Amino acid sequence: MKSHNYMMGLVRDRWAHHNIEMSESHNYKLKLGNRSTSVPGQKKRSTLVTNTSGGNPSPFVVARAIALAMGIRFIVMAMICSAIIINSTQNLLTIMIILIALFNQAAPVFLNETYCGPCPQNWICHRNNCYQFFSERKDWLQSQASCMSHNSSLLKIYSKEEQDFLKLVKSYHWMGLIQNPANGSWQWEDGSIFSPSQLTLVEMENGACVVYGSSFKGYTENCSTPNTYICMQRIV
Repeated sequence: MKSHNYMMGLVRDRWAHHNIEMSESHNYKLKLGNRSTSVPGQKKRSTLVTNTSGGNPSPFVVARAIALAMGIRFIVMAMICSAIIINSTQNLLTIMIILIALFNQAAPVFLNETYCGPCPQNWICHRNNCYQFFSERKDWLQSQASCMSHNSSLLKIYSKEEQDFLKLVKSYHWMGLIQNPANGSWQWEDGSIFSPSQLTLVEMENGACVVYGSSFKGYTENCSTPNTYICMQRIV
């Protein structure tokens, strides 16, 4: 009887031990199952994020596109401004030579990018003539003598089209137009007859010499009055 009870105890112990092993094995498989099912879910979420980012551009891509568009717009605006500046180059250069003349800068200016002949140093070259604006004040005869010492004469208007930059000249400068005391007619320093098509002459009282104003207008002036003057060399 004792032997029988002993054998039954061993059977129960082994059965209990077997149940414990089965329970532990089952729990281990459940853990593996849960771990394996979580991985596909993570992959799926990762795939969804990738697909979503591929469909909607990131802020960096949008900012880069905006910057590129603004750069193209800037280039177009720069090209338009350059075209405007090129079209107005003639006027800008004309203003520049007047300013250079008035402030007595050191280098001559060449307009229209064409050969203008050999002008003296620091003189202004425009088309077929050389000009110099002298800031010192002299009477008409003294101004004439100064121009002659520079192998030139006082300003003469040959053509408004040829000497178009002179319309921008301000203040008054002696020019080579005087009145013939014999008959009262107006003539240029070289003896040629004055034509109203060359210059609009405004006659003032007691004036036998002429100062150049602006916009091709001349004003008669007392020849002994000190004024600045313009010397000119004709190339052809």
